[in-house]
Amino acid sequence: MRLADGTSASVGDVIITRTNDRRLRMSAADWVKNGDRWIVTHVSRQGALTVRHNRSHRTVKLPADYVRESTGLGYATTIHGAQGVSADTMHGLLTGQESRQQLYTMLTRGRHANHLYLKVVSDGDAHTVIRPETVAPLTPTETLQQILASDDAPISATTLLRELHDPAVRLHEAVQRYTDALHVAAEQLVGPQTVAALDRADQLVPGLTNEPAWPSLRAHLLALAAETGEHPLLHLQIATTGRDLRTAGDMAAVLNWRLPELAPAGRGPVPWLPGISEKLSEHPAWGDYLAKRARLVADLAQQIRDHACRDDAQPVWAPAGSHPSTALIGEVAIWRAANGIDQRDPRPTGGVQLETGPTLWQQRLDQAVARLNDLPGNPERQGRQAGRTTRDRNYDDRQRPYQIPGRRPGGPSAPGR
Repeated sequence: MRLADGTSASVGDVIITRTNDRRLRMSAADWVKNGDRWIVTHVSRQGALTVRHNRSHRTVKLPADYVRESTGLGYATTIHGAQGVSADTMHGLLTGQESRQQLYTMLTRGRHANHLYLKVVSDGDAHTVIRPETVAPLTPTETLQQILASDDAPISATTLLRELHDPAVRLHEAVQRYTDALHVAAEQLVGPQTVAALDRADQLVPGLTNEPAWPSLRAHLLALAAETGEHPLLHLQIATTGRDLRTAGDMAAVLNWRLPELAPAGRGPVPWLPGISEKLSEHPAWGDYLAKRARLVADLAQQIRDHACRDDAQPVWAPAGSHPSTALIGEVAIWRAANGIDQRDPRPTGGVQLETGPTLWQQRLDQAVARLNDLPGNPERQGRQAGRTTRDRNYDDRQRPYQIPGRRPGGPSAPGR
């Protein structure tokens, strides 16, 4: 018998009903409901099904039109739909977006065995090819760690309010809004016709817009066009005159490196973020808005740094037995908050970054943390210690406060430099 989901059912199959219908009664107080599971006991020639409820074992006859519109095979379901259901064997598919509570529900459905299948490759959607989890997919172990770290248990209103006022929580969203505002402002300055022409860059470099780093390259080109008044394709054409791109792993990333840097009116609110260009800072509408966005990012970053430097607890990312400087602790804390890295993630700077500026700063932070692995008593470490003393002192002493528009101290010292 053909069901509503396009599958077929016969005697002995498990089906699920999807619509409440009080007219289809099993007893005076019970009727067919959405989510009920049944075993088919008889199939009529007209398409009606006689079914037995999995729990109450009461029977009911489902008319042919109800079967065609509101039934499906009941062997597979969502985690929410499986609550209260038991089976001999459970086979579950995890994407990594589930919570630990959902994982528990899934793993307690089978009486004799529970099997998990983890999604560790992309779904093939062209729109997700540029996402970090597609470029550097998580391993099965990392996927399970991510699920176990996700807790969707209800929290009180006071706890939620306290978390929403936490600078470490607010910084991630503030950084995203600041960078998005820079990109939108640049697009508006160059105009829709120029943007449309840039989106046809494949005519100049075939396949360029499908490269993982294309969004970063596109934003850089639009920012250059907004600042210089020149067409972004002119900058792109100049960048392509270098070495052959056909052997590049990511043509967009190579071209992004070749483009000239902007001449911002001030540095970014945190070291790896772009600053506000002179033309945007003077714009009557965007200038004040972007300055306020940058000031918020800088203020939140400073609060996170101050709190991290006052905290006596050893950071989760610090190697055992190491004693990272307060400056390094503050810098890593800001990076982790700005990029939304889970507090329990032992990786100092989290996963892969796609844009040039963040990647360089991440590498410098990682190098600074890696030097903490040189424990006392290591002969190789003692031989290098004298050369490092000056470098480490410079890192501690030359750290600049985060940029707030209107306050422009000297340039920063990159971690580990």
